[in-house]
Amino acid sequence: MDSGSFWQSLGGGAAVAAALTLVRLWVEYRVRGHDRRAEHEERGRRHQADAEARLERILQDRRADADRRLERVALDLHAERLRCGTLEHEHALLQAYTLLKEQHTALQAEHTREQQPRLPSSN
Repeated sequence: MDSGSFWQSLGGGAAVAAALTLVRLWVEYRVRGHDRRAEHEERGRRHQADAEARLERILQDRRADADRRLERVALDLHAERLRCGTLEHEHALLQAYTLLKEQHTALQAEHTREQQPRLPSSN
């Protein structure tokens, strides 16, 4: 084998090796790009899931707060109905007392008229 063909075959082999290296680098670049996109998408999904979980907790907290306020309003309503019933009862008692007082005054006036001596009428 002469030295010229040796260098030629060595150069041809180096070109093939260089071409294979470039192909390997390109494939690795594409795989890494795909991996980066997949990681980015996964981070996005995790972020979305975290945001949804936070929103769910916020909504549950707000619902619990609304339930507590509703219970408090229901208790206030019950207390107000009791107070209203008490006031209606007291009003009925006051009306009865006023009616009795008027009847008593009328009876006293009638009794006073009956107790006064009658003057003979002059015709």
